[in-house]
Parts: sequence; structure tokens; C-alpha cells
Amino acid sequence: MVLRLSLPPRRASARELRATLAGYLASNGVPRDTSDQVLLAADEAFINAFMHGGGVAGAVEVRAQVLDGEVLVEIRDRGCGFDAGTVDVDTMPDPLVTHGRGLFLIHRLMDKVEVRSPATGRGTRVCMAKRFSRRASRIVESIG
Repeated sequence: MVLRLSLPPRRASARELRATLAGYLASNGVPRDTSDQVLLAADEAFINAFMHGGGVAGAVEVRAQVLDGEVLVEIRDRGCGFDAGTVDVDTMPDPLVTHGRGLFLIHRLMDKVEVRSPATGRGTRVCMAKRFSRRASRIVESIG
């Protein structure tokens, strides 16, 4: 089953995204530690989408799927796009700056990240994947 959301580009929608995605991940047996990482990465991508693109051209589209021990998440806006190659995702951003950590965090939290933002101004798409093991989750639950 694929989770699909179309959310208005505003901060309150981030809360709805987190709650809906958390329920979806739990119902699909995703371990809590993996779920927490996916939720933070999705939140960062969603905030980037509405701050830099979604407010310009409508709703932010979210798609998530749990498939073969992997969580796949896609966040898409319809804004003007940006040159993803100019963002340094390997160097920790200045902790005193109030913004600019989203893509850095997403790359640290997820196993695979792909940012597509065509120069044609047709929005930005962030695709993320995180692997997990249900077996490890069951062991932790039985100990706790």
C-alpha cells in the first residue's frame, strides 16, 4: 500500500505529515528508530518544499511506501526549483545560522537521497530511501 498526501504549503501541514506518516510506518512494521529518522528527514524535505517552492504554486505532494525492508519517501513541490549541485551536503552547516541544514540532515539520516530540480522551473522532487530490519525490531521489542 502506498501512502499519498497532498498538503497545503504551511507549517501546520508538517504536523499532519508527521502524524500520518508515523501511523503508516508503524502499521507497516517499521522499527521505531528507523521511523524516527524517516520522520525527521521527511519533515525537513517538506519544510524545504513549502518554504522554497510549494507556497508559490500550490500543494506539496508526499508519497511513501514500505517495500522489501525499505522505506521510500518522495516529497514534490511545484516551485521554481534550484541547482541542487550548489548545496554542500558533506560539510556540517554553521550551527549559529537558523536555516540551511535540511539537505545536510536528510543525507545523514537516509541511506539514499536524490534531489531532482530541473532548470525549467517545474518544481523540486526529493526521493529518499531508508533500509531497516524487522528482525532487529522484534529483538528490541522482546527485550524492552
